[in-house]
Amino acid sequence: MKGVREKFFVITAFLFIANVFILSQAFRLQVLDIFGKGKELRRIVIPCKRGFIYDRHGESLAITTQVPSLYACPDAVKRPKEVAKILARILRIKYRVLLNCLKRRGEFIWIKRWLTPQEADEIEKMDLDGLNFRPENKRSYPHNSLAGQVLGFVGIDGLGLEGLEKRYDHVLQGTPGFYYGIRDARGKIILAPRAPIQPAQDGDALYLSIDVGIQYAAEQALKKAVSKWHAKKGCAIVVVPQTGEILAMANYPFFNPNRFRYATPSLWRNHAITDSFEPGSTFKTFLLAAALEEKIWKPHDILYAENGHFHFEDVTFHDVKPHGWLSVENVIVYSSNIGAVKMGLKVGAKTIYEYIKKFGFSQKTGVELLGESPGLIRPLSQWTPVDAATVCFGQGIGVTALQLAMAYSAIANGGLLMKPLLVKRIVDAKGKVKREFEPQVKRRVISSETSLQIRKILRKVVVKGTGELAEIPGFAVAGKTGTSQKINPKTGRYYRDKYIASFIGFFPASHPRVVIAIVIDEPHPIHYGGVVAAPAFKEIAQHIIWQWQLEPTEPTKIKMAKVNYLSQKSLESVDEEKQFVFDHSVLQNKGVMPDLRGLPLRLALRILQKMKLQVKIEGTGRVFQQSPAPGAKIDANTECFLRLGEN
Repeated sequence: MKGVREKFFVITAFLFIANVFILSQAFRLQVLDIFGKGKELRRIVIPCKRGFIYDRHGESLAITTQVPSLYACPDAVKRPKEVAKILARILRIKYRVLLNCLKRRGEFIWIKRWLTPQEADEIEKMDLDGLNFRPENKRSYPHNSLAGQVLGFVGIDGLGLEGLEKRYDHVLQGTPGFYYGIRDARGKIILAPRAPIQPAQDGDALYLSIDVGIQYAAEQALKKAVSKWHAKKGCAIVVVPQTGEILAMANYPFFNPNRFRYATPSLWRNHAITDSFEPGSTFKTFLLAAALEEKIWKPHDILYAENGHFHFEDVTFHDVKPHGWLSVENVIVYSSNIGAVKMGLKVGAKTIYEYIKKFGFSQKTGVELLGESPGLIRPLSQWTPVDAATVCFGQGIGVTALQLAMAYSAIANGGLLMKPLLVKRIVDAKGKVKREFEPQVKRRVISSETSLQIRKILRKVVVKGTGELAEIPGFAVAGKTGTSQKINPKTGRYYRDKYIASFIGFFPASHPRVVIAIVIDEPHPIHYGGVVAAPAFKEIAQHIIWQWQLEPTEPTKIKMAKVNYLSQKSLESVDEEKQFVFDHSVLQNKGVMPDLRGLPLRLALRILQKMKLQVKIEGTGRVFQQSPAPGAKIDANTECFLRLGEN
């Protein structure tokens, strides 16, 4: 027994000594040998790819590419003057700046971030001591300024600084990996043998509710309106009223996140959610909602509009056009301020205030963006009788364009206030859905019966009232115009010559598919919402009708026709031809550029070949952008450019 115990201790001791020997050898090989040879073990970060951002159809809005950045180990640079001259020529950086960098003492200094492939190739061929490359992520936006203020941008160090890039920075970033390297005598970093490696984990992707085609149409219509009326700026929002999905959120002037370093904060600001303004007559719709829902007024009740002048509490209210007796619905149709005040006096300040809150004003909508303004509405206890009167036609309060769009969505969808939906889902780098965002009802604000009554009245605003320029033959458009004076922040008084023009509407009026809000800041010389903003609504709505191939809801004399200058044999697919329609007036005039947006390349080329036009193409998929623009005059010498995308 004693002999067995001794043998056990001998074997145990032998195994212990063997393990110690193996571990010491591993330590010597992996650590002591490295430092013993004068080499330094360094932890090198492996950058991860930032998650992409896509539109609702999978079109890329923000992507990440890895590009080389150049750094130097000044202690290892042998001939700094010569190296500085070489780099100055290749990188186009001043020689003196480079020389100062290379003469510094230390082991690391950036020379230039985000090199072009040509710059990197030329420097690599020089094989200069003390210089090395590090791969870095570079954020790119394939559509340049499209939805720029919504997307925001990423700084040079990979952090989201504005818009969705900042709001979802923690989701998009990912987790960097690492490996251990050693710097040799020439300053080059090489992989350390037997050192651990941790792979990088790429960031998650965002899929938005934005539709690239509708976003583009909204931006172009907005640009046209702001430019035509010499306005300061403008915004446009397109919402699906039943779900709250934002199909487009446009701001003009545009912001290109690829060039964020050259932009000012006012340019990258998303004015659709950050700027509050007095809504003017668009707010009369919510007074009407309170009056009808509480059964205080009926649409055909009559009131006297005082022929354009009404004295109340030592204040005189005016209408643009004088009216005598008006029905409640005609107060809205003809946008009578005096009629609205008289309606409001009977409804009462408390009820008006309650419905303002119900419709979501004075509180953030909850959109997935930072910097949203709640607007400005004073507490009811601070209202004077004049305040209660002016709020009836949209003065003395501050709202945002998004608040208006969501409130009108409640009118359009049967009375439900929805939370705006901008991000539809989050998907990891392997394509697995991590989170799905569903439509969210905040509350019911009015009954479906009241909603239907209001929609019928807003339809008349477009048919015979102030919104006639928003009418689209064959489609029942409903909406409300707004024109409000701006306040001088220095004096607290209204400017005499600065206005905000707006139009918020939806179609078809009986079963609305979209709500479109247009707000134009400081248009001139004309400043009325029905003239300035309503045509932009119409242009966006017409694009949606074309893109979605909507059937007319009303009889119309204007017919939509297929491309009549193409023979059926010239198309490879008859079914494909049937999917696309064009305005008949454009087809009859072959000297006019057709609208090719959304068409497959094959069909677009057939059309242009038949018209004997030269064409240049960029990208793959369907036509996303074209030049000349639809409706432009063309001749046999016109050269067309088509940009394609997978939308």
